[in-house]
Amino acid sequence: MDVIEAIIERRSIRSFTSNPVPKETLIKILEAANQAPSSSNTQPWEIFVVGGRVLERIRQAYLERFKNDVPGKPEVRGTGREQLPAGMVECMNQFRIERFKLEGLDPQGQEGVRLSAERGSGFFGAPAVLLLCMNRALSLFSTYDLGLLSQNILLAAQNLGIGSIIAGAIVAHPDILRKELAIPDELVIVEGIALGYPDKKSIVNTFRSSRRPIQEVVTFKGL
Repeated sequence: MDVIEAIIERRSIRSFTSNPVPKETLIKILEAANQAPSSSNTQPWEIFVVGGRVLERIRQAYLERFKNDVPGKPEVRGTGREQLPAGMVECMNQFRIERFKLEGLDPQGQEGVRLSAERGSGFFGAPAVLLLCMNRALSLFSTYDLGLLSQNILLAAQNLGIGSIIAGAIVAHPDILRKELAIPDELVIVEGIALGYPDKKSIVNTFRSSRRPIQEVVTFKGL
């Protein structure tokens, strides 16, 4: 698959089939992703790949907390909505409205919000999950490097016919992840990526979020 085609065609999958992704395929994805550039070639990433019975135990523990309204406490937290520029908040609002309307949900109601939270708590039904970690002592540059690694994972997966989604919900309960996976204390759990085969019958997988026009994003000087 052409690289630009993969970039354009890839979308976040929010409903996977239960069909397992072969370990050999996961290795191919990770071998390609491991070629990501990093600051001074530090290669700061540590990756935990979870599937099978272990993933199911984690999934059920997450869903139990969702059912009991136990809030997540991710180790890396984003900027609060109230601190974001108005333009970004508008993009977030439009994203929610478009997706909820596609599924016949009230954009202003709580049904869609709760459904989205439940999907995330169940890892969207994905048969494989990647946890991206790095040493706690590392800097913002290393977080950026993990972003480069993540993009390589998504594009390599797309090339092999594997759907993907990056989701903070996957790392919402680090205590559960650490207990099940024996993640060392010196590593911080940064982000999660779900991988699997898209459920072609699910309407949510037809959703494609809008993008700002390139004219709003890019400033040219001297060209």
